Amino acid sequence: MLFLWTITKHGKIWLDGEAFRRIAVNLLPPEFVCREVSFVGDQSLINIYITLPEKDDPRKRLEVTGDFERFFEPTGIAARINWIRETPEEYVSDYPILKKPIFWATAAGGLAAVANLGVRGVLWAAGAALAGYAVSWTILSEEGKNIIKKIAKDFRR
Repeated sequence: MLFLWTITKHGKIWLDGEAFRRIAVNLLPPEFVCREVSFVGDQSLINIYITLPEKDDPRKRLEVTGDFERFFEPTGIAARINWIRETPEEYVSDYPILKKPIFWATAAGGLAAVANLGVRGVLWAAGAALAGYAVSWTILSEEGKNIIKKIAKDFRR
């Protein structure tokens, strides 16, 4: 996700949220987990949501907060650390996909397709879906357009 930081006479300045999250992960000691990062552009404020370890040490929290403040200070961005306590029920299971409705919808659709179309029909449908995705990705995405340009350039030679 991109965050709008400011608008200048030369244009808008956008910041990459995923890059912020990676920075947070790299600055954290191993016992802490970065859950989320958000940015408030008009306040030049990065909010970092960090899960506390089971054995919480307030001195360690202060050290982590100081590390983030020192890291972002030269950029003019203020860092706010939001500490999160998780109960054991909130921990992610070994198979988090089993808790997603889209998984169960896809599984039910797959079983219905096999029952109605047979294995051969499902394979044809899956192949058509993959081909459609590949063609649309090639035509619509910037990476795909670049590949087409490179291939066209090679054919012109």
